Amino acid sequence: MMTTDSILTTSPAKINLMLRVLGQRDDGYHLLQTYFQLLDWGDGMEFILSEEDSISINGQFPNLKTEDNLIYKAAELLQPHKKSSQGIIINVDKNIPQGSGLGGGSSNAATTLRVLNDIWQCQLSNRQLQQMAIKLGADVPVFVLNSSAMASGIGEILTPYSIEPYYFVLVFPQTGIATAEVFSSKKLLRDQQAIAIEQINDPKNWSNACLPVVLENYPEVAQVYQRAAKFSAIFMSGTGSTLFSYFHTLAEAQQFINQIPQAIKTQICRARHVSLN
Repeated sequence: MMTTDSILTTSPAKINLMLRVLGQRDDGYHLLQTYFQLLDWGDGMEFILSEEDSISINGQFPNLKTEDNLIYKAAELLQPHKKSSQGIIINVDKNIPQGSGLGGGSSNAATTLRVLNDIWQCQLSNRQLQQMAIKLGADVPVFVLNSSAMASGIGEILTPYSIEPYYFVLVFPQTGIATAEVFSSKKLLRDQQAIAIEQINDPKNWSNACLPVVLENYPEVAQVYQRAAKFSAIFMSGTGSTLFSYFHTLAEAQQFINQIPQAIKTQICRARHVSLN
């Protein structure tokens, strides 16, 4: 039997406006500096309390076992802290493509931590949730923070910082990219220098160390990049495959979409700065 209590929310996508690789630790993890820009577009998530003490997930997750889903792992992490005896049914409307560099799985996990912390009455602070989130992945803490931020370390040291609320057009090459493949490339620069946080305001500093590696090894991305770059400056989020451009007005964003081939899938969205905590 289910209660009528439910919460609908957006699990936001992110783009990395820039990504610099500063070094590599002995354990193989790369030391990064990156700026996470949260967007006003993403996956829809619905949380429905259930009288049955279980975790149920419904959504488009092909070939993914429930126990391997980051949403399930996030809910499991909160189990020792829950004050409620109720279980949860989580319905997910997936809009963020897998392997796109937009943090879909990480965002889903973080949204689960934030929502269940409230409705299960776990009473954990946002900082405690961020520390818990590191166990799920380096991108998860920024979604728990729920604010755009500059990140360092392996991505877990966050400094909230907002820039101009641009319009962004996301451009989707029809391929996914495995992050591990990009970071294992011998051609990846690993000795870059960090920039001062205020320099992120200048798009000239939106460089991505992974872009040359991806363009060389993924012809589908390179082809879309070359077509779109005829009409605007093009950047790549994280290790790809999503490309993006920025605009000051919605009309400029729409004009760009009208210029590129219609076969290329796009999405207009806006920078989101305000935390929903």
